[in-house]
Amino acid sequence: MNRNESRVLKLLFENSKMPISEISDRLLLNRNTVSKIITKLNREYIERYTVTLKERENSLYIIAEMENIDGLDDDIIEYYKMANGNYLVVMNKDAISDNLQYKNLNIAYKRVLNNDMEKVDLYCDYCDSIISGKPHILDANHNKLYFCCETCKSEYIQNHNATI
Repeated sequence: MNRNESRVLKLLFENSKMPISEISDRLLLNRNTVSKIITKLNREYIERYTVTLKERENSLYIIAEMENIDGLDDDIIEYYKMANGNYLVVMNKDAISDNLQYKNLNIAYKRVLNNDMEKVDLYCDYCDSIISGKPHILDANHNKLYFCCETCKSEYIQNHNATI
């Protein structure tokens, strides 16, 4: 994945419904270029776009280890097929019933989705190096800029008269 593909993907992680024109403006790329990049990302990297719902207050979730999930399609929020052949299933609290067959059952009161982009290379917006650690972030003109180090961030601010 090249630098521009990574930059476009980073913005799609922030908002998968972001219009091509906005991506183009934020990355200073031609709209046709952005469109081609998104087409390539859809073909080679992006499996699907999803919707993340806001959590309701006092939400409770059932986390169950199960041998079979047949018939639970409407109740399942997400599940994982484990190496032992069982399923780890996250369901809404309303899914609990007497006929639910499980090996282990837990109640969770908070669900946190990890939106980290660990598999996507981030590039420094100043020196174009791959950012290996935690990025140094600058919010400038409604854009988030990412830097590999404090020096690149400071030099960018100085050379572009950016305000913090």
